[in-house]
Amino acid sequence: MKKWWIGLAVLAGYCIPFVYLALLEDFKTGTLLGYLLLLVGFTVLAFTGQRWGHLLFVMAGNVLSYFISVYFAGQTDAYGFDGYFKPLTAEQLILLVSLLMLIPQLIAIVVAMSLEAKKRMKEQIKE
Repeated sequence: MKKWWIGLAVLAGYCIPFVYLALLEDFKTGTLLGYLLLLVGFTVLAFTGQRWGHLLFVMAGNVLSYFISVYFAGQTDAYGFDGYFKPLTAEQLILLVSLLMLIPQLIAIVVAMSLEAKKRMKEQIKE
């Protein structure tokens, strides 16, 4: 593990309830901009976490982000937030979106691993 503070920064980044904010943006404006920011945010965090060898923080961050998003969605139910996403509840949609966001994160992790492997190959060739 290199530079533990980067791992903590990645974990802190996952504390932002990205999925909740995406759903809230959809609820308030009807646009998909929040989902795009969710995709970018999760992908960058996963790439950064893997690049610096903090995959454990990425996994913990995903779980933490899910629970924080569910908490905030529960607080917003009084405003009709839950009925907007029928037939799913907000919590079910948060789970679905969180699971779908694992796919681009996995791609980002694989890209980070391949970049690291290329870097090691170049270093070995120079020796």
